[in-house]
Amino acid sequence: MLVELLTGLLIGLMVTLTALGTLAFMQASTVVQSEAFRLQQKIDVAMQTIGQQLRQAGAVELQPALNGTAVSFSSAFDGHAGSGHAVYGEDGRGHAADVLLVSHQDGADTRDCLGNRPDAEQSGIRVDSRFSVAAGVLRCLGAHRGTGSQAIADRVEDFQVRYGLRTDSTSGPRFRFVDAASVGTGWADVRAVQVCLQIASERSLQPTPAANLLDCHGGTIPADGRLRRVAQATFTLRNLPL
Repeated sequence: MLVELLTGLLIGLMVTLTALGTLAFMQASTVVQSEAFRLQQKIDVAMQTIGQQLRQAGAVELQPALNGTAVSFSSAFDGHAGSGHAVYGEDGRGHAADVLLVSHQDGADTRDCLGNRPDAEQSGIRVDSRFSVAAGVLRCLGAHRGTGSQAIADRVEDFQVRYGLRTDSTSGPRFRFVDAASVGTGWADVRAVQVCLQIASERSLQPTPAANLLDCHGGTIPADGRLRRVAQATFTLRNLPL
């Protein structure tokens, strides 16, 4: 009788330990999936916001035909902050994050990266958006000074931008992608923008994720227990002549 009792207790203990192990595994998997979902959400929001502005870059309003004259494009647009450029950028020092500046002409209902209308002095002229990273936060400074710079995504480890210059090749690549410094004075020839964004999870995960992810510079990201996502996207500036 004692042997049967001990055997039953042993079996019950084994079942309990197995159940606890399964529960711990399921909890760990849930945490990983939750963090992965958050990272993807941040990537999607950031890329959608940046892409929305880049797709409008350089867009100008059509002037209605009057007294039989031909339809023409508005000449009011003067580029980001009056620079004359629809797209402009600044390289970060070393491997630091870059800065991206985008602009298009203001229409009756156009919005900046924060969803705001421009200041009165820019109304009808331009809508500016400036993307940069400060203290691990991707931020945007829009065309309305009153709103200031607002956060788009946090836990950002890198933000790199390359610019596609038109090539004369008929069979090779359509664009030659370079950094801002290499564009030099050729900003009027930029016809595409390539964005790379690296974001990390809020907490360290166990087991440690494998160190097989490449960063925006092509280097291997060291494994430190955090989940990461590196996303790249190329946007064609469709409002500028090819």
